[in-house]
Amino acid sequence: MNEEPYTHENLVAKIKPNRNDPEASTGNSCSTSISEESLASQRSSNPIVANDTAPTARWGIYLIEPLILILLFAYNFSSTIFKNQVIYQSCTAGLGYPDAVCLLLGTKNSTNETKKIEAEVQPYAARVMLTIKLVECLVPAFCGLFAGAWADRYGRKPLLMASFLGYSMQYLISSIIAYLAMENHGMISPWLYILTIIPLSLLGSSVTYSAAAVCFIGDVSSEKMRSYRLIAYEMSIYVGLLLGSFASGYVYEDLNSQSYIVFAISSVSILVGLFIMMLFLPESLPTQPQVTPTTSLTGLLKDMGRSCCKPRQFKDRSIIILLMCILLLTAFVADGSNSVFYLFMRAQFHWTVKEFTNYESVSILVPALAGSGGMLFLWSLRKCTRNSAILWLAFISLLSHVSSSLMRAFAFVDWQIYVAIGLGALKSLVNPMCRTAITSLLPADERGKIFALLDVVRNLTPFVSSSVYIVIYSLTLSSAPSLFNLFSANFYGLAIALLLVVWRLKSTQQSEHYDPVFR
Repeated sequence: MNEEPYTHENLVAKIKPNRNDPEASTGNSCSTSISEESLASQRSSNPIVANDTAPTARWGIYLIEPLILILLFAYNFSSTIFKNQVIYQSCTAGLGYPDAVCLLLGTKNSTNETKKIEAEVQPYAARVMLTIKLVECLVPAFCGLFAGAWADRYGRKPLLMASFLGYSMQYLISSIIAYLAMENHGMISPWLYILTIIPLSLLGSSVTYSAAAVCFIGDVSSEKMRSYRLIAYEMSIYVGLLLGSFASGYVYEDLNSQSYIVFAISSVSILVGLFIMMLFLPESLPTQPQVTPTTSLTGLLKDMGRSCCKPRQFKDRSIIILLMCILLLTAFVADGSNSVFYLFMRAQFHWTVKEFTNYESVSILVPALAGSGGMLFLWSLRKCTRNSAILWLAFISLLSHVSSSLMRAFAFVDWQIYVAIGLGALKSLVNPMCRTAITSLLPADERGKIFALLDVVRNLTPFVSSSVYIVIYSLTLSSAPSLFNLFSANFYGLAIALLLVVWRLKSTQQSEHYDPVFR
């Protein structure tokens, strides 16, 4: 079969034996084939397959990546501006400094006095952002416990729509608070931004849209094409972040630092994406399981834990858990590092908002371009290696993470930070590779639970990682503010060790079982 990156993709994954069915390994013909009547029945019940009755479904399944791009564009369009606004209101309403002085923070017009004020304001702003982050982690994590069961029973699209609505309301409320702060010369408490997290937490955040999007792609793609679709999904995240970061600095400057308009643009962008989703994105879940849904929290926890920990063929259970740990380690470092990196760049190199967003644009562009080439790279690895292309690409990606973190740790001039971007060019590929393997090892009716559990735990990691990184940064701010990057490199090294264990477990089992998964 032609495996080039742009090979025509089947709209629905091929029916294959259940990896968890003991009879699948005995050659039972009932588990390895499907009758024409059963296939016809599935086609009639699946809106994506029933192309005659749903003409938009044939191309609608490819809308998921552009929609995620819109969401991440809106997120990063406001991300740096939001942090800058929190610092500004921490200076005025939080510590009582005059509005004229606080407006000079983070600009080229700063003086020795404003630099001292910056050193006082940053810890206060860090506490505000940490509290916001903790609220953003805890409440969505609780709601996410229900997301997997809902996604497996009621479909992926409702969860995606709820997440988009939650993000749109978050930026709408942020816009109102920022406008009131402008009208009152900054004398509006930055702690009010905690209110913006409430609709996002209740309606859906990254926990729900991430799990639903990955499950959607798993539903509509074949096993061999799934890795390419997940790379494309990861690239849509990077491109959205890139466009948002690149545009925000220039728009913010042209708007004379009026943050509320930036937040309003993010809200409207997400609403447009929500409207497109409602009209054109089909539901990907095939037949609905005819079981009574578990509604109690205890039952849902047991159900998710059972799906994750139940015995499986060969070493599937151990490999799934190890791959989930790798994803959680990378998320731990990313969340922790992001919580202090903007503060680090302001303290170390005295960058303005525009300089930081320009750097951020480059830091997203390079992995995005390299990740796009990752499709061709993966295809080349599949030609050169028999059955480990996905693991090789994940290993190279983690090495890229380590080298980038080490370069940032020892950067003393700003051009070295840009060198770190080049060293981390392939860092975007570890997530789609691990998710591809997990998806291929799971039946369709368990993907929602597993990825929801993964995203729930991932959403809780900032509760620890942001606290750890902010404490480390605060303690080393006056002596070695870049020290937190060394911790990042060590965590990525641990992820490499776990990946080597996966490689070992895979190599000791029958190649016929794992070749399609890691090829």
